[in-house]
Amino acid sequence: MYKVQKHARWLLLVVLAVFMLCGCGEDVDRKATASASLEPAASDFPNAYLLVSTDSLQSVLGSSEIIIVDARSSDSYSTAHIPGAISVQHSDYWTAGSGLKALTTLENQLGAAGITSDAQIVIYDDTTASWGAAGRLFWMLEYLGCNDVRILNGGWDKWVADGRPTQTTAQTLPAAVFTAEIRPWVKVDKAHIANRLGDSDFVTVDTRTDEEYNGWTLYSEARGGHLPGAVQLPYDWYYNTDKTVLDYSTLKQMLETHGITSDKEVVAYCTAGIRSGFFYFLGRLMGYEQIANYDASIWDWAAADATTYPMESLANYQDLVYPAWVKSLIDYHATGSTSASPADYPYGRDHKYLIFETQWGSFDDMAMGWADNSYLLGHIPGAIHSNSDTYENGFPRWFMLPDDELKAAVGSMGITADTTVVVYSDSPIFATRLWWILKYAGVEDVRLLNGGFEAWATAGYEGEMTINEPVPTTYAGTVLPEIVATTDYVAANYDTGNTTLADVRTYAEYTGEVSGYGYVANKGRIPGATYAFNADNPDRDYLDADGTVRSFPEVRDMWQGLGIESTVVTDQFDKEVVFYCGSGYRSSLAYFYAYLMGYQNARNYSDGWEGWSTSYVEDPTYQASPDLPGSTDGWRQDPSGRPVSYGVHPEWDFDGYANVNRLVDAKWVKDVLLENNNFDKPYIIAEVGWGPAGESYTNGHIPGAIHVNTDEIEYDCFNARNDWPVDAGEPACWDRSTTAEEDAAKGLGPDDSLPRNWWNIYPDQYLLPGIEYMGIDKNTTVVVYGNSTDAAARLLWTLMYAGVEDVRFLEGGMNAWTNAGYDGSTATVTRTPVAEFDPDSPGRTTAIHPEYKVDIPYVRGVVDGSRPDDLLVDIRTWDEYVGLTAPYSYIPTSGRIPGAAWGSDEFVNSDNSLKAPSEIEAFWNTQGITSDKQLDFYCGTAWRSSLAWLYGYMMGYSKVTNFDSSWFEWSMGEGSAYVGANPVLNPIVDDNPASP
Repeated sequence: MYKVQKHARWLLLVVLAVFMLCGCGEDVDRKATASASLEPAASDFPNAYLLVSTDSLQSVLGSSEIIIVDARSSDSYSTAHIPGAISVQHSDYWTAGSGLKALTTLENQLGAAGITSDAQIVIYDDTTASWGAAGRLFWMLEYLGCNDVRILNGGWDKWVADGRPTQTTAQTLPAAVFTAEIRPWVKVDKAHIANRLGDSDFVTVDTRTDEEYNGWTLYSEARGGHLPGAVQLPYDWYYNTDKTVLDYSTLKQMLETHGITSDKEVVAYCTAGIRSGFFYFLGRLMGYEQIANYDASIWDWAAADATTYPMESLANYQDLVYPAWVKSLIDYHATGSTSASPADYPYGRDHKYLIFETQWGSFDDMAMGWADNSYLLGHIPGAIHSNSDTYENGFPRWFMLPDDELKAAVGSMGITADTTVVVYSDSPIFATRLWWILKYAGVEDVRLLNGGFEAWATAGYEGEMTINEPVPTTYAGTVLPEIVATTDYVAANYDTGNTTLADVRTYAEYTGEVSGYGYVANKGRIPGATYAFNADNPDRDYLDADGTVRSFPEVRDMWQGLGIESTVVTDQFDKEVVFYCGSGYRSSLAYFYAYLMGYQNARNYSDGWEGWSTSYVEDPTYQASPDLPGSTDGWRQDPSGRPVSYGVHPEWDFDGYANVNRLVDAKWVKDVLLENNNFDKPYIIAEVGWGPAGESYTNGHIPGAIHVNTDEIEYDCFNARNDWPVDAGEPACWDRSTTAEEDAAKGLGPDDSLPRNWWNIYPDQYLLPGIEYMGIDKNTTVVVYGNSTDAAARLLWTLMYAGVEDVRFLEGGMNAWTNAGYDGSTATVTRTPVAEFDPDSPGRTTAIHPEYKVDIPYVRGVVDGSRPDDLLVDIRTWDEYVGLTAPYSYIPTSGRIPGAAWGSDEFVNSDNSLKAPSEIEAFWNTQGITSDKQLDFYCGTAWRSSLAWLYGYMMGYSKVTNFDSSWFEWSMGEGSAYVGANPVLNPIVDDNPASP
């Protein structure tokens, strides 16, 4: 019943809407005729007619059919306006804290302004400077029943920038009669919102600034913060740099990535319903049918009962300040000032404060072009440049100084424990690094300017270029050891189960592909660490596009999705969280979020990956090696001896398997290959399947992927093309499906034939050129995937047998790619063949790793006991193993090779991810399949056994091979009973052992 009541309102409103629209058909027809001369600014919006182009409006200036409304301030209107425009102030039509005035009052006011409900109206303002004034009037007029209201794209800003005509003479219209026909569904009150909060089909949109959303009370609100669950989309985000509205695709992405979809009821709010009025307009433009404005907004909500109408805010919002706050701080402390103190600032005028711009480098470094020189180009008046070197121990370590040295460094910058310090930077991670260092050192009041100098300038405040030097003092603060994690602390806690290590580097650093630094050699991650996304630009996981902090509920939800949760105590994570990156910068930003949210059990591992992975030994004789990226002159970077993990599976880290990094996920492919171009190393993505490219490729593949037909690497019969098709004989011989061009790449012409091959891979002298034709040499990174996991594994094993050094397997294939939210491509990718498979040994005709493959004579040696250390491992179904079935249409034989253990064929989970190696190893151990033996895997034609071989390789087993032709040739080829050999050299067993 509760749910029915919640939706009854919308049902009633829909009925009313249908009734009202049916009753105003004349108006709709009139609009279609009269508006023909007004063209939309963009045609792709669902309701494109609502946004008028400046060209179109200029073409109808002087028309008596169109009312142009200037929604700017009266002073701005008096200075100049669009010819014929009348001035209408939205503030005349509402009362603070309660919203629109009484209906009769509104009708009288609008009538007096000469506006009628059937008029064709175009509204403009000065966009961001008006804070949504045009949108507020648009919403009000639609609410009151106007049928043809539009907004000028780019408003006054673009009109003037384009040099269009203006006038200064005030314009008025004859008084008229305005008769309202209320559309109640576009206006909501707090009771309706409170009743709908938490529903999956309902979303509130907060259109205010970060500071308002986070908790600051800027406009005499009774309480600070936002409605629980509200999505923050600040009003400034809706515009291009020329103040036109964002294009359709950009708006669509912005809305939908924030969960604002057309199937939900969407309610916007701000302080007084002005900025949210413009969001209502955007919703209408986008075709949203359930879009409304809470016009009384926060003034109304915050003044109401806090239990019924709760609000959410940052626990420590005061530490994240905004430009007007900093300006107020400067003014308050100015000599002779009588201005009020900044909000949440309890100090007198004689209290010491300092502002620091921070980045790496001294002024000399800037002069040499080595360091960022933002400070010299302009900074907040009075700000001092803080070189990050001041607090660290230098190249190549950059570790924070020991406590005593750190205190001296803090004092050298003129800071005392009771100094109020404001830090900012054009790099948020530098700002939060200094904030955290000072916090750790014991400075009691450290604030961070959100958005840095860019936000300062955007707010309209002047900068200066004067170099301000610090006045050194003695620092005697008390450090806070509870907010730092030392290397010893991490080593003692990383694997206890009571601590979550949150890695906030790039994914390529986390998975061990790169160190991430030109002066750090060692790669990998701390075992068991959770990937918590990159806390720096250009990624937007922690930052908005303008460099300001991201909406904190979004960060909190992101963490919760990773298992970094707070479900019991609101100011505590469920487990202590230690953030780390390379050397404490990005992790300072992540820690800053946790601090702002009020979490008490978080630490910053300041020394980070460098401190964990590396023992630095100063050695003046040591010279960096080009073969060791990140090595540095004068310093040996010896591995620390602490455990290190790689790959995309942190849950496997403690199993200690050597090569699990051979498995990658969609994010790895996107981040490492597509976005970072594999760090300038050649790569190929291969979609693998039998036969030419089919629908799985043409309907959508990973961008840049080529299709590889498995027949390019293996064949049953290779006959002259003029003899095709060839499937005669006993057993029948299957021709390959390759093209003449693919054959020619191997040096095989249309008249060539090769001996029957039983779906073995091509002999090396043909295989290597075939791989070259794919664009692959031994140094190419190759990622394989396909609808068939076994087909992908078959290509992976073949490439590794040939000697390609870096072959990866994409778990989940294309489904994993699309499930990650990434777009596919339908473009056919043209291959770029390489000249040599082995550039280090030109003309190579033999595989580099022949030990990965065994053949019939070798297996006979295993069966007859002459290879006692070998164990044959059957990777087929149990029924195949015991001889109950022969599932191949072209392999009628049943049974198994004598002495073979059953290794199962179930390696893949239901979502196409691979099972954990530990699960496979545990089963293998029960079957006697152990790492001390030489393991020779086989299946029907070596596809499934290629996947088993990959498992053995990932687990670090040193002796694993793939029996290439497998059961097919063993049971039907030369020396088998099937072809009548006498004696039978390829014996089989056909019995029914007990199931394991």
